[in-house]
Amino acid sequence: MAGRIQGITVEIGGDTTKLQNALKGVNGQIKSTQQQLKDVDKLLKLDPGNTELLAQKHKLLGEAVEGTKEKLTTLKAAAEQANTALANREISQSQYDALQREIIETEQDLKRLEEQANQSATAANFESSMVVK
Repeated sequence: MAGRIQGITVEIGGDTTKLQNALKGVNGQIKSTQQQLKDVDKLLKLDPGNTELLAQKHKLLGEAVEGTKEKLTTLKAAAEQANTALANREISQSQYDALQREIIETEQDLKRLEEQANQSATAANFESSMVVK
């Protein structure tokens, strides 16, 4: 995000706040989850069949998907308000365009995470079937 959506104010849950502040919590959670995923991936390179690490990766990917969905919901709500703000000249076209780019990036992140989660589930199922035999 890196300041892409600065200066846009939205109303969420009755409170008017800067969009960056509204996303601060979910972005922090996503960042923490991504760091944990990096740690697990690093360890999986050393021991790719470790079922505990595979289970952790699957769980973390699920958390990342949920956090990204929450972020996307917030961004889309902001976009609805931004449409009106743009029409009323309360925000600039460049601010509106930056918000649209942020939505597109978040949608792409969500798609990538969902694909990884599906692959992780397949790998975990394969590993568990190997252990049973």
